[in-house]
Amino acid sequence: MLLPKRAFFFSLSALSGADQIPLTAPDASPFTPDFDKLVTDTLDYWHTPGISAAVVAGDKTFSKGYGIATFPDEKVTPSTLFYTGSTTKSFTAAAVSLLIDDTANSSNPLTWQTPLSSLIREDFVLPDEWATSHVTLEDALSHRTGMPDHDLSWGTLNTTVRDAVRKLRHLRMTAEPRTKWQYCNLMYITITHFIETYTSNWLSNILRDRIWEPLGMKDTFFSLSDSKAATYTGNATLARGYVWLNRTQEYRSVSYMDSDAVSGAGAIISNVLDYAKWLRCMMTMAAPLSQAAHNSLRFPRINIPAFGIQNTGLRVVHGYALGWFISNYRGEVMLWHTGSLGGFATMMAYLPRRNWGFTIMANDMEGGKITHQILSYQLLDDLLGTPQSERLSWSATIDWDLRNATEVLRDPTKHLYADAPLGDNAIPLTLSLSHYTGRYTHLGYPNFTLITKTNLDPSLHMAGANHKEILHTDSYMLSGPVSIDFTHASGEYFVIYIRILEETRQPGDYEPMRDMVSKAEFRLGENGAVKELGLGLQPEMGDDKIWFTKVE
Repeated sequence: MLLPKRAFFFSLSALSGADQIPLTAPDASPFTPDFDKLVTDTLDYWHTPGISAAVVAGDKTFSKGYGIATFPDEKVTPSTLFYTGSTTKSFTAAAVSLLIDDTANSSNPLTWQTPLSSLIREDFVLPDEWATSHVTLEDALSHRTGMPDHDLSWGTLNTTVRDAVRKLRHLRMTAEPRTKWQYCNLMYITITHFIETYTSNWLSNILRDRIWEPLGMKDTFFSLSDSKAATYTGNATLARGYVWLNRTQEYRSVSYMDSDAVSGAGAIISNVLDYAKWLRCMMTMAAPLSQAAHNSLRFPRINIPAFGIQNTGLRVVHGYALGWFISNYRGEVMLWHTGSLGGFATMMAYLPRRNWGFTIMANDMEGGKITHQILSYQLLDDLLGTPQSERLSWSATIDWDLRNATEVLRDPTKHLYADAPLGDNAIPLTLSLSHYTGRYTHLGYPNFTLITKTNLDPSLHMAGANHKEILHTDSYMLSGPVSIDFTHASGEYFVIYIRILEETRQPGDYEPMRDMVSKAEFRLGENGAVKELGLGLQPEMGDDKIWFTKVE
């Protein structure tokens, strides 16, 4: 599967050098005129409407809002609420630590090594019997269960937490447990289901009573309805999420995500002032979590494979603890996590030795991820006094990456089927295109219906007899409408072009941070009719596909 590289927070262990002297005093605001200008320029260049940022330096908190929270003119402030996506995972892991502490002196205590199947036996079933019996709380929270993300399997708007967990038995594992780090939202949804089953309480209530209220996090919520209730009273303002449309050079608002299944994987709505309180709790190892809990949450459980950054010659090395990435940046240990969800992007990080941390929240998912990456490194390098000659140009690096991703989207067939006969030499379809339409089902993935439609996108080129029609489905729903176009490559093989926000798209629109391309293959039955459709929806599976059955 060819997935355009998303912006990822890079920690460069190659750039070492401890005990660097900061350029500014610890009690000086990091939001200098130079930083303000960088924010303005970055928001403009990467088409991000607005951000809110907070820096925690010892017992001081600095915060500031920039840009637009909601068009036309509502400004971002430090109190503005944003969806914080996968940064929620740090709270979910902390909730488990509370339960472990609560049961420490009981006859049947919970531990990080408690198997999940012993806690939610009927619902937690993996396709491998040994994995089902042995995967633990610790494994699920550190993304080392052997299950890849399978994000296109569960993200429909009407999926419940229990529904998502019960899909696991129908999904392919791609590694042995504890042998490979594979980010998996489904496992944090599983942890949510365990917590709520074990306590007979909603995870939101546990977080509010045990963490948010003790820390004074009054503006942190676990559902859209709760956050909207706060806005109705005038106590908070929720930013609107946006995407930037390259063709029309305008912002398009995104519907707020409102799915129960997101839960402990990414449901939190909050602001930078509340997140500053969470960061201070974590970096000072303070109540309401115990010292044992803090030690467990920040202890690395598995290494993440190193990778290089294009055009820099640098290698990135990370580990994953429990709800936190752990890295080394210029000699400093750094714990951090990003989060993105339907028009929003968040970054939080802290340096425990420096007693310093920061969080940045944006109301655009694609541009926001790039924006908080650029600004995060500016804050870090300013703190550490990194010489200008040693600082990386993140905009240039990301620009290069996105240009290459766009080229793949312009002509995916030659990239996916480099060795196949294509164009005039392509093997024709066995049947006419209409025979491939109909309803397709899978026990673990959403069902969908294929239809034919006029091919309007110049990036897709039919190689068969009919150059005017392609196969299409718009049945998928994640954080926004998801559609898939199928264009014939050769024989029974197709290219699939997966788009988010289909209704906003026009011919020639390429969105390298939203779109992805992959392979599809049809199989015919003994009667000569279409029997199955395989889709390359999981990169960790390589060329293996998710197989759907044609039912009508």
